[in-house]
Amino acid sequence: MMQPTRRRHPGTPRRWRRRVYAALNPHAAGPRGGSAAIAGPDANPANPAGAADSPLLASLVEAALIAIILLNSAALILWTVPRFQDAYSLWFHTIEFCTVAVFLAEYALRLWAAPEANPAVNPWRQRGRYLRSPAALVDAAALAPSAFAAVELLITGGGVNLSFLLSVRLLTRSVKLARYFPSGRRLAIVLRQKSGQLSVTVAGLLFVLVIAASLMYFAESAAQPEVFSSIPAAMWWSVVTLTTVGYGDTVPETIAGRILAGVIAVLGIGLFALPAGILSAGLLESGASDRPTGKNAGADSNGNGDGRFCPHCGQRLPDNADGSG
Repeated sequence: MMQPTRRRHPGTPRRWRRRVYAALNPHAAGPRGGSAAIAGPDANPANPAGAADSPLLASLVEAALIAIILLNSAALILWTVPRFQDAYSLWFHTIEFCTVAVFLAEYALRLWAAPEANPAVNPWRQRGRYLRSPAALVDAAALAPSAFAAVELLITGGGVNLSFLLSVRLLTRSVKLARYFPSGRRLAIVLRQKSGQLSVTVAGLLFVLVIAASLMYFAESAAQPEVFSSIPAAMWWSVVTLTTVGYGDTVPETIAGRILAGVIAVLGIGLFALPAGILSAGLLESGASDRPTGKNAGADSNGNGDGRFCPHCGQRLPDNADGSG
C-alpha cells in the first residue's frame, strides 16, 4: 500500500528567514500580512511566511523602529542645547549607542532576509540588489556618521570636531521614516520614475539662471558696478528673482533692467511650477494604479495585482518564481 506523499516544507533557517522578512517588510505582503508572494510555493499553506503572527509582529516592529528614530532625532536636537548637553550627556550617548546597535541589527537582518523578496533569484544576487536599493543606501547612510565618528575616536582620540555629523545623522535618520509610511514610499517611487523629467527640468532651470544673470549683468553693470560687478555676482539676483523670493537687496535701476526683471520674474513662476506639476502627475498616476479595478482586483497594498514587486526598489519581479534558493 502506497504511503501518501507528504508535502515538502522548507527547513528551519528558511522559515525563520521568511518570518523575519515578513516582520521587516509588512507592506510587501498581501492585505493581511503574509502572502504567497512572500511564502513561495513550498510554504505551509496554513501559515505562509508566518502569516498567522506576522501582522501583529510586523506592526510591533514597525512601531518600535519609528519610536527609536523619533527618540534619537529628539535626542540629537536637544543635544545642541548647552544646558541639556551638560546635564544629560550620559543619556544622550546611551540613546545614540542603543540606536546604532538597533540600526545595525536591522540592516543585517534585512540583508539576510532579502532573498525572500524574490525566491527565484540566487540569494546572493538578490542581496546585491538590496544593497544597491535606495532603502538600503539610506540605512547605510544612517549608520555611516556613527561609524566615521567611532573610527575617528580610535585614531585621533576625539581631537577633531565632528559637530557637522550631528546634522548628517539627523537628516539620514529622519529620511528612514519614509520607509514606514506609504506616502513616503510612494513619493520615493515617483521620484525614481520621474527622474528623467525632473533632471531635464533642473537643467532648464540652471540654464535660465545663467542666461538671466548674464543679461542683467550687461543691463546693470554700468549703472551699478558695485552690485552687478560680474555674472557670478548677478546670479544672486537671478536666484531670488526666479524663485520669486525677492529680498530687495539687489534691484535693477535702468529701464532695460526693470523690463528684464519683470519678464524673468514671470518666467520664474512657471519654471519653478514644473517640478511640482511633474510630481503631482506622478502621484496621481501612482494612486490610479492602486485602484483594484478589472484584472487588478486582487492587487496588494502597493497596487500590484499579484504582489510580485520588489519592496526595496519598486521594480516588478520575474514571473518564473519557483520557490528555490
